[in-house]
Amino acid sequence: MIVENEFPILEYSTERNAVINPGWRGEQEKGPFPRLCLMTFFQEVLDAFVEQYHGEMIGTYISEMRKFHAYKLQYKEMEICVVQAVVGSGSIAMMTDWLFGEGVEVLLCCGGCGVLADIPAGDVILPVRALRDEGASYKYLPPSRYIDLNEAAVKVFEQVLAKYKLPYIKCTTWSTDGFYRETKEMVAHRIKQGCQAVEMECSAMAAIAQYRGKVFGQLLYSGDILVGNEEYDDRSWNTNLSARERIFRVTLEALLQF
Repeated sequence: MIVENEFPILEYSTERNAVINPGWRGEQEKGPFPRLCLMTFFQEVLDAFVEQYHGEMIGTYISEMRKFHAYKLQYKEMEICVVQAVVGSGSIAMMTDWLFGEGVEVLLCCGGCGVLADIPAGDVILPVRALRDEGASYKYLPPSRYIDLNEAAVKVFEQVLAKYKLPYIKCTTWSTDGFYRETKEMVAHRIKQGCQAVEMECSAMAAIAQYRGKVFGQLLYSGDILVGNEEYDDRSWNTNLSARERIFRVTLEALLQF
């Protein structure tokens, strides 16, 4: 059944079967994948980890940008898979559904984000709710302003962060498709709505996991700051290797709890 709406992006199909469904296995897939998967935006951290633990390529997410390989490896006697994340809600929706279709049951992701408050660069941020200002999530769940992240994943992240005595901020994140439309007035508007972080993927991945009955959680670190300066300050967020390695390891340890 089609739930019609004045605005096409909010029209929703209740039909479960699609013309193309995740789970179709191409020639390069050796599936099924391990049930535990770590997705990260940090290519340099991922490459070093795959090399250290002798990862075996088990599948490829094929994109016009490039090929993104998924690897299987043993870590602390647990079989997991790892993959580098693509950027943007539309692209990551396809990758997320592809992973679930290949057998992944628990998907934990780590990345960086912009911040809407005076949060020091590199600080750990744990999203517990995402504002759905992107397009992909509306193809999986009916319209709503927010989506709550999986409680079990949030709890496990909190336990691991406490174990390593790492301070963190729990927050609502603003997931947006409009990277170049984060205007000052829109930033102020989102702050009033309770958002402290901004990124491009969280709400889409959370929606797909909820729709498919899977577990998804995300850990972020504070990158560029969108408030407090007349001039934009990226704070060299994408070269903050220590922060990237730190939350990668926390995410890895959280994954093993499932």
